[in-house]
Amino acid sequence: MIFIRVLPAIMKKKVSLSNNSSPFNRFRSLLKRRLVLLLMILIIIFGIYWLRSDVHVMYAKADNGDVLIAERVNADTTFSSRYLHSVVKCPIIEKYEVNGDYEMVLMESWNCSFGAGIETEPPSGSTDRMEDGFYVIDNIDKLFQEVLFHPVSIAEQTITIDGQTWDISREPFVGRTFSLVIEQENRLTYLWTKLIE
Repeated sequence: MIFIRVLPAIMKKKVSLSNNSSPFNRFRSLLKRRLVLLLMILIIIFGIYWLRSDVHVMYAKADNGDVLIAERVNADTTFSSRYLHSVVKCPIIEKYEVNGDYEMVLMESWNCSFGAGIETEPPSGSTDRMEDGFYVIDNIDKLFQEVLFHPVSIAEQTITIDGQTWDISREPFVGRTFSLVIEQENRLTYLWTKLIE
């Protein structure tokens, strides 16, 4: 009877000694821990580098400093503004792109009527054409450091940046003066701004 009780205890001791006491097993366990620690350190270093790297951000900033839009942009980002003209009630579309120096460049202007303050003469160096009932002025290439807006609810105004559209004839945009600007920020600041936007 005593032998039966002692045998399992001896077997447990042998199993536990054979699993942990071998120098090879201790080395493997230590190696695994060190590899996991090294991997964690590399992830932390990469994360810090990534968060501190700079990105270019297009902000829609209200005149009181509120950030209404914060959108990351690249040198080939396109954006547009569309609104209904208050007199002739036809859409006016202005198409921009971001150049390699991260400046906003007006490339095209689309309208479907003439007169009442609507541009009808293409600027020097640009071309004009008719397309789908619109009078289009191409290749305008006019640089902007900022583009100003003061939307009203009757204008049905939108801003589209790389396919994402904001209806700026509604809150929080309507009735406020704001400007689109491009700023260079570190990624952490940009992500924080997007989080609280």
